Amino acid sequence: MTGERPVDVPDSVTALYVVLTDEPLESDLPAPPVPPPSLLLARGSSPKAVAYAEGLVHAIAVTEEGPTADALGVHRRAQERARALAAEHVGAAVDVAVPRLVGGSVPHPDQVRATDWFVLEHPDDATTTTHGIARVGVPELVAAQVPPGQLPMYDAVLTGLAQRVLEEWPDHDPVGPATITLRDVARGYGDASAGGEDPTLARSIDVTLAYDEDADLLAVTLHDDPATALFA
Repeated sequence: MTGERPVDVPDSVTALYVVLTDEPLESDLPAPPVPPPSLLLARGSSPKAVAYAEGLVHAIAVTEEGPTADALGVHRRAQERARALAAEHVGAAVDVAVPRLVGGSVPHPDQVRATDWFVLEHPDDATTTTHGIARVGVPELVAAQVPPGQLPMYDAVLTGLAQRVLEEWPDHDPVGPATITLRDVARGYGDASAGGEDPTLARSIDVTLAYDEDADLLAVTLHDDPATALFA
C-alpha cells in the first residue's frame, strides 16, 4: 500500500563493516560473510582493489550501534575503525550496507555527501533506486516509469533527494512534497561548487515522496521535466 503514512523511526541503527586481512585477527564476533567480488565490482569498487581484496583470506566484523538520531555518526565511527584496522594490517575494509570497498579519507563528520553512503541501481531501463541509505533507518528511494533517455537526470534528482533525506532524517519525515534544487544535487555528489553563488544552483524541481509500506520503499514522483527544470 502506498500512501501518506509517515515512516516509522527505529530506536537504533547498526553499522557493519568487514575488514579483510592476510593474517587472522582476534575478535569476539563471529566471522562475517564476505560479499563476492562480482558484487563489489557491480557496486563500483575498482577491479584492482577487488583483486587485492580477493587475496585476503581472513575477515573480521567491525560493528557499532547507536540511536537513529545519530545514524551517520554511528556509521562514520564504525567506518573509521574499520579503515584504521585495515590500514594497520595492510588489509581492506568493506562497507557491507552497499557493499563496496572503502578507502581514502573518512567522510568529514561536519559534512554530508550523499554518495558516500549509497549507490544508484537500475533494475530495469525505466527505474532508478538508491541502495544504501536504509542504513540510517529510512527506506530506499525509487523512481519508476522514467522516460526514455532520462535515467541520468533522474539519478541526479534522487542524489539530491538522498542528500536532503540524510540531512533531515529523523527530525523530518520524508513523506510528502519536496522541492529539490540543483544545489542539493551538487552537494549530494560532493561538488565543490555547491556552496557558491552560481544562480543556476537555485534551479529546482518539485517532487512527492509516498511510502510504499508493502515494499518498504519511498516512491518518488517528479512533477516537472528535469531536463528543463534543472538542466536546460
